[in-house]
Amino acid sequence: MAYDPPVPESVLAITRIHGLAGRRDELRALMQATERAVAQEAGCRTYRFAAMLDDPDEYVHVQEWADEAAWVAHQRSTAFRDYQQALFDLLARPSDMEVHRGATRSRPEPSGLPDPRALD
Repeated sequence: MAYDPPVPESVLAITRIHGLAGRRDELRALMQATERAVAQEAGCRTYRFAAMLDDPDEYVHVQEWADEAAWVAHQRSTAFRDYQQALFDLLARPSDMEVHRGATRSRPEPSGLPDPRALD
């Protein structure tokens, strides 16, 4: 019987960030700079910030790491430290984070008719 080594568990973190309206431009500039810096880190699959549609000072931050080691390395990185230090004065209240660990993924099938533009 062949041995299949375990698949490393990916790490997905979703954070809700509560920005200050008067500091919106600074916060968004910080987020953009951090996205660019962190995208270069080993094991980074996704690192994106998005503004909420109903409140431009509320954000969702989604980050996915190939495994726990990559996640931990990011938490110790210069880019993360710089982001955390600059972020403090730009928030209305502390952020809320959920961390999910696991290698299982699925992509649902489309629930409706296909886009006719894709049928060419």
